[in-house]
Amino acid sequence: MAKRRTSSTAPRERKRRSGGINWLGLLVLAALITVGYLISTGAIDIGGLLRRAGIDPVVVLGPTPGPATSAELAEGTIEVFFTSPELIYPDLPRDRIPPAPERALLADIETATERIEFASFEYNLVSVAEALVRAQERGVEVRLALDRGNLENPVMAKWAGIVEEAGIPVSWEESTGFMHSKFVVIDDRVLWTGSWNATINDTYRNNNNLLRITVPPLVENYAAEFERMAAGEFGNDKTGRTPYPLVRLDGATVENYFSPTERISSRVVDWIDRARVSVDVLSFSFTDDAVADALIERHDAGVPVRTVFETRNAGGIGSEFARLSRRGVDVLKDGNCYTMHHKVIIIDERVVITGSYNFTGRAEDVNDENLLIIDHPGIAQAYLEEFERVYAQAQSPTRCEN
Repeated sequence: MAKRRTSSTAPRERKRRSGGINWLGLLVLAALITVGYLISTGAIDIGGLLRRAGIDPVVVLGPTPGPATSAELAEGTIEVFFTSPELIYPDLPRDRIPPAPERALLADIETATERIEFASFEYNLVSVAEALVRAQERGVEVRLALDRGNLENPVMAKWAGIVEEAGIPVSWEESTGFMHSKFVVIDDRVLWTGSWNATINDTYRNNNNLLRITVPPLVENYAAEFERMAAGEFGNDKTGRTPYPLVRLDGATVENYFSPTERISSRVVDWIDRARVSVDVLSFSFTDDAVADALIERHDAGVPVRTVFETRNAGGIGSEFARLSRRGVDVLKDGNCYTMHHKVIIIDERVVITGSYNFTGRAEDVNDENLLIIDHPGIAQAYLEEFERVYAQAQSPTRCEN
């Protein structure tokens, strides 16, 4: 975790240049503080003001940072990003600096020349909305798939208004199920996916993982999933299959599934059953009995099993936390004072299961979700390092004031 930045403070005593109070200086300082606050809260649209002045508001803060790891494969790359290393506690809007995942995704959006397909369950990160609008304005075909239920949140409704007012079409999930997938396809060549929603919290407060993928069959899988949603097919109304559910590469094997029309839980259980060295789990929400049974069976067989649950869901209805604990499995509640949002299983230090898919019945049977099972030791190592960060924080929780 990055160290919290601190600002320098002035000496307690200074020689006064005059005997009176500098009222003009105080008024200027108060005005600057007020304007800064209004910009940070969005009351003043600095981006809009700059555009009207003919200035491109894109902020460049040095080179685009690299990923946690990058696997060079025969047909492309898989790069891994985490929010955790750059999270600052407590999170204060005035101190925010765009972290590596946000900057790298925005860089890809800015270089798009043909099309962008964007799917997110939640949405309020203005930098992404503005980048999508700029892409639309320069002639890129931009399309979105969003969950309509989140329009009840006024901040998300405002975000949706920004993109719709720019003429960007949105396919809305209208049912009681969630359009819970999170992915972006850019120019049919770059895919972003993982546990991250395009939100302030998921970027600056919550533990999340993102994958940047340039493997053509996997990009095609997500493009096909988006086309189903663009046609109004969500949940169990979706038709068609994933083009490449199994992708074999030089140095890696990847399985790719989309629920609820494809069965995912059984594949997760199959992989856990194969574990011989270790199983490490990071879970935002975990109510799937079959997955818990598999973890207990591996624990009873002598395989080390460690799990970290998001604190507020650990005691929820149907949570597997108590049952795993009673059976002797190493289970902890997370220590992020905000939210631990991962949905990750690492098996034998070489296989990573990740995506938008929580280990729940709704994820399996109702929601639109995606899941990747990646067999690659290098990628697994990056996720193991993230697991150790989250596990250590669970043992010594972070305290926040906001």
